[in-house]
Amino acid sequence: MDSVGESRPRPLTVHELSDHIEDAFVSAEVGVADLLDAAIRSHARPVVFAALNRLPQRRFHSVLDVLSELPEVSVDVSHPGGSVAPTPQISPGGGV
Repeated sequence: MDSVGESRPRPLTVHELSDHIEDAFVSAEVGVADLLDAAIRSHARPVVFAALNRLPQRRFHSVLDVLSELPEVSVDVSHPGGSVAPTPQISPGGGV
C-alpha cells in the first residue's frame, strides 16, 4: 500500500544541473570545488551534489563540458525541469 507522502525522488535533469552550476562559470575555467560551491549557494538537491562528486578532478570550460562527463543526466521532458522541448508530432497532411 502506497503512502500519500511517498514518492520516488525526481531524477537529475540537464536543466536542473545547469541552473545550479552556471554561476560558477564567471571565470574561464572552474574545478569541481567551484561547481560544488555554486550548488551550495543555489541550495541544490542532494542528487546535484552526488553528480558533481562523480566528476573527475579537472578544470571545466562550460556547462556542456561538465555534462559531457555526466551522460546519465536525464533530458526526459516527462520530469519537471526537463530541458528538451518535446518534438511536435506532424501528421501526414502537414498539420501538427
